[in-house]
Amino acid sequence: MTMAQRHTITIVAMPNRLYHLCLLLAALCGQIAAAQLPLPPLLLALGEHKPPYILQDKNAGIEYELTTTALRLAGYEPQVQYMPNQRAQLALADGRVDAAISRNGPFVSVPYIAYHNMAISLCKPQLSLDSIHALGRFRVAAFHNAQRFLGAEYADMARVNPDYVEVSPQAILGNLLYSGRTDVVISDLFIFLQLPAPPTLPVSSRRPVCSHALFPPTLYSLSFRSPEARQRFNKAIRQLAHSGFYEQLAQRYKLLDRQGRALFSPDTVVHTPPGGQPWALTATSLLK
Repeated sequence: MTMAQRHTITIVAMPNRLYHLCLLLAALCGQIAAAQLPLPPLLLALGEHKPPYILQDKNAGIEYELTTTALRLAGYEPQVQYMPNQRAQLALADGRVDAAISRNGPFVSVPYIAYHNMAISLCKPQLSLDSIHALGRFRVAAFHNAQRFLGAEYADMARVNPDYVEVSPQAILGNLLYSGRTDVVISDLFIFLQLPAPPTLPVSSRRPVCSHALFPPTLYSLSFRSPEARQRFNKAIRQLAHSGFYEQLAQRYKLLDRQGRALFSPDTVVHTPPGGQPWALTATSLLK
């Protein structure tokens, strides 16, 4: 090969290298620009104050941290609005929010959290509850929109019971029970255990409460207006589940079971075999 030929080859090869270098620089510039762009907002409706799941005054809690972390991982900037469940469903249907807790709808996510809803009463020998149907004999106060989440038999009982009410926020449930204005409240066990006793109730008058496990754990999902948002949220929730995020939250909020699993994880409660051991009746039997 002559000097002229070698010189010609060099001149031809340089443009190819420059071309690939330009492509690489363009890709890097695109990544930098994308990283600097704000995430698209997503309006999320969550329930009102209900520790340990929603700490409204602190923008914290198990459910708050699960949903907002997953949405950021999915590429969104969640903007949380707190409201009762029924109002959240209306806001979702009207397009005022992009996602809300639900078990039905056009674009429903995989279940991301499990609640341990129970019938809770003051401990009395004459108050025996062995079925959902038995609730019809008592004054019952439940969390907002309970009929939507606790099954057809429960909805039938609520419809024919003249002394049935639903309230929000859930702190009202404790007031109703301890003051004797209702016989039974329907609430997640861990929410109820964190409800403050009415300040006007003397300590000497506070009676122990009994929980009645009439319902299996209730699995909750998010309902989205967009199928793409639902798909991205599903992927992010699975990533969090595989990363140990649930267990980290459970350790921080002291809701680990004896096997070190998060009590609010859908993967934990579905491991309980149907027809096997009954659902745990008290917090002490669930916790370490």
